[in-house]
Amino acid sequence: MEHYLLIKIEGFKQQDLISECMKKNIPLRNVKIKNNIEMTLKIKRDDFESLKKLGKNRYRMSILSEGGYLPLLSVVLNNKARICGVLLFIFIVYFQTLFISEIRIDGYEMFTERQIRECLKEGGMFEGCKKSMDIEKLKLFLYDKLDHVAFVGINVKGCLAEVKIVEGTINLKKVDKSAPCDIVADKEGYIDKITPIEGIRALDTGDYVKKGDIIIAGIIPIHSTAYGQPESSETERYVHAEGTVTARIPYRFVYNQNACEILKKPTGKSFYSFDVKLGEKTFCTADLYNPFEVSTVENIKNFQGIRPFPFSFSVSKVNEMELQSRKRSQKEIEKEVNKLVRQEIKEKLPKNTQILNKSLYFTNKKNIIEVAVMIESLQEIGMEQEIVVGKNAE
Repeated sequence: MEHYLLIKIEGFKQQDLISECMKKNIPLRNVKIKNNIEMTLKIKRDDFESLKKLGKNRYRMSILSEGGYLPLLSVVLNNKARICGVLLFIFIVYFQTLFISEIRIDGYEMFTERQIRECLKEGGMFEGCKKSMDIEKLKLFLYDKLDHVAFVGINVKGCLAEVKIVEGTINLKKVDKSAPCDIVADKEGYIDKITPIEGIRALDTGDYVKKGDIIIAGIIPIHSTAYGQPESSETERYVHAEGTVTARIPYRFVYNQNACEILKKPTGKSFYSFDVKLGEKTFCTADLYNPFEVSTVENIKNFQGIRPFPFSFSVSKVNEMELQSRKRSQKEIEKEVNKLVRQEIKEKLPKNTQILNKSLYFTNKKNIIEVAVMIESLQEIGMEQEIVVGKNAE
């Protein structure tokens, strides 16, 4: 690293010059004598002037090359493109360490890898996300979203995130068939059919039942027929009530629909937009310049990657639109409401529900049409409720 010169010396009596340098404490390195009048050597840059004074006019000295930290720095500083390349390389290496480029998941059996990745994405972890996230908060989110998970481990090593899922065992609750119980309603509705297997029915078909009312009783009265006992004396037998109960349960949903539909008609004018995303930072040219009041965006091409750092580049076409109003027909509104009703039934009603009747009622309120939907469903109701006797009856 020391600044030195590689010198070629030409002249007679080379040994005399080397001896003079030793007397003056001038260090010489890599002395190579090629012949009687020529040799090469290395010398410190600061000692070169002293060597020239010793040689005077008897020797011809030529500098072949320079070495050390000063020439190296001068070469680097004089080459601006090389400096920019080194700085850019350092920036890219540092920038890619801020993001997660790969996620490995291990230990799952009941769940699929896709389900776990979707939960991780909802919690904020995905390929291309920042590493500066709350891991403990993400673990709690996975515990809440994934059922029967005993342990969640997340370890971030560089740009790699390792996720360990340990699933717990599902212990089914054992039903004690010997314990006396009633079948009670778990929903409100009108009794359609009662089929007792054990116990006696407590309601008739068509009766309205509230949640908690007894449908099949597990207490069976027994009239005594023993000799010498009065006919009015009764005893009771406790059984584990069983059976199936179906009930008609009504539902009412209300939806507000616009009387008019806003249509977008293209005018034929358009321009192209470019979207660039680095990590979680997004730059869109359409946000800076968009001369249209109403427009739609059509994605044409999209390029994305996660190495050396997460990025995406897309080209979109922005089309100008003209708004037009059109009055909706009752059939169109009814079709849209039926779609919403099917979604409500899928989310809120049990899977084995049978729909008996469905009615729609329309009410006009200025520019809004209120649609009330009445649904009559047939469902199985009933759950076991233990019969407690003695001191714990209350």
